[in-house]
Amino acid sequence: MRGKELVIALSISLGIAIAILSLPDILEPIAREMLLVLGVYWPLAIFIIGIIHGLKPDEHTWPITVSYGIMQRSVKGAMASTGVFAGALTLVWTSLSALTGQVLSFFQNYDLDPIVDVIVGLTMIGVAAVFLIKDKGEAADKDNNPDYRLIWIHGLAAAFGGDFIVVLLLTVALSTLISVNLTFLIGLLFGVGSWIAQSAVVLLIYKSIVTKANFGVLAKVGRLSLLFLGIFLIGLGVLSSLTG
Repeated sequence: MRGKELVIALSISLGIAIAILSLPDILEPIAREMLLVLGVYWPLAIFIIGIIHGLKPDEHTWPITVSYGIMQRSVKGAMASTGVFAGALTLVWTSLSALTGQVLSFFQNYDLDPIVDVIVGLTMIGVAAVFLIKDKGEAADKDNNPDYRLIWIHGLAAAFGGDFIVVLLLTVALSTLISVNLTFLIGLLFGVGSWIAQSAVVLLIYKSIVTKANFGVLAKVGRLSLLFLGIFLIGLGVLSSLTG
């Protein structure tokens, strides 16, 4: 393992971890005001709130989308891996916003964020370990790229974090304005907005480092970032459960 790969991976992981822990949540009040101001134009409000979600450093998005994205050989591959993950988020949010009445009471009484952090972190470490061992120090090739099924599973697990309750609460807030047959649009629009924003974040980060390293280096950097950020998420989840 060369020092260059380790330094880049540590820099990316540390930057994302610091952003998650220290960036002020200035976007959430903006999202609430957006919903109040737009009123009957709630589809636009939900879509914009979704974009805000995707732009905000989040332990259930950036560590996964960025790590997988920089493993890819091209921008197209980075956008595809991000799309698989964000698509899983969107599917869960759409399905569950349509079933708000049945599940809201459970998620109001239990904070699942620490559990989700640990589960996602363990999955990230497991995937990273498999590919780092498989690589054995050789230049990565196309066949060593992460299986999209693993990214999909990550998305399904991450969807049950704190943003899940946000989608449900938005659904409750709008339930008096819209037909019950349209509540699925809340999760769908939120997810699509987040998908677009997450893709923009991954694209910017990918473009910023792709000129500094070849694909073999980037693939190893992505795997190391997945490992480091997985450890960070487990620590965050354990700490949250102890202090919550």
